[in-house]
Amino acid sequence: MNMKKFLAAALFLTIGPVAASAADLAYKARPAAVDPGYNWSGFYIGVNGGYAWNNSSDVAVSGSPLITVSQPGVVPFAVGGLRPEGYLVGGQVGWNYQFGAGLVGIEADFDFADINDSRNVDLPAIGPAVRTSASEKIDFFGTVRGRLGGIVSQRLLLFVTGGLAYANVKDTANINEFFAVPGLGRQFIASASDMRFGWTVGAGAEWAFARNWSVKGEYLYYDLGSRTITGPQTNPVGVDFGTYSFSTRGNIVKAGLNYKFDWGTPVVAKY
Repeated sequence: MNMKKFLAAALFLTIGPVAASAADLAYKARPAAVDPGYNWSGFYIGVNGGYAWNNSSDVAVSGSPLITVSQPGVVPFAVGGLRPEGYLVGGQVGWNYQFGAGLVGIEADFDFADINDSRNVDLPAIGPAVRTSASEKIDFFGTVRGRLGGIVSQRLLLFVTGGLAYANVKDTANINEFFAVPGLGRQFIASASDMRFGWTVGAGAEWAFARNWSVKGEYLYYDLGSRTITGPQTNPVGVDFGTYSFSTRGNIVKAGLNYKFDWGTPVVAKY
């Protein structure tokens, strides 16, 4: 009986440490359950689309003294209700740096646009009957903006943004006397199409729904300033002229999809 107890104890002392070592190795072989959270740092590219509406002032119309004489009490006046609006679609590229729960970044975007409107105004019959038309169109729009944000959860970012705005803007206008009888009245046609620069500010939110993917929504207010264009007298050619003052400012709401590269993003190793 004593011999059996002795053999059992010896077997336990021999096998026990081996079994414990095997169990320890099996435990270490399993990946650690590490949740590093989401890191916003890095470069990203994406696509976006949205809608814009212009809330600029009415187009102010004036001209040379002879126009004012031919339309006493009517010139100068304004073409009211010109409110260009429409869609835009394009892409963006940017970079973020996360520090704790804060974030700084920069983003540049470019959108093809169809933002336009046109209006006609018929003046009262004081002197020659006059119709004035005005139109404005934006066919592309872009920004270069800084971003400053706060991470309210690992995957939800709230941010404010602001910087440079630019767009190709085409303005046209025309004073047409005796418009109902073509060929009899004078016309004062003016147009300009060029790149306009200004500023933009806004705010938005971005949600990271996967390791490298996020969706965002944002609002921007933009101001591209004002300009005056002049139309010389035609039909017949003369010395008079018409002037038209446009201002271009408005609002944009956009949604976007971003893909973030892992370049420069800290990686938490699993072991």
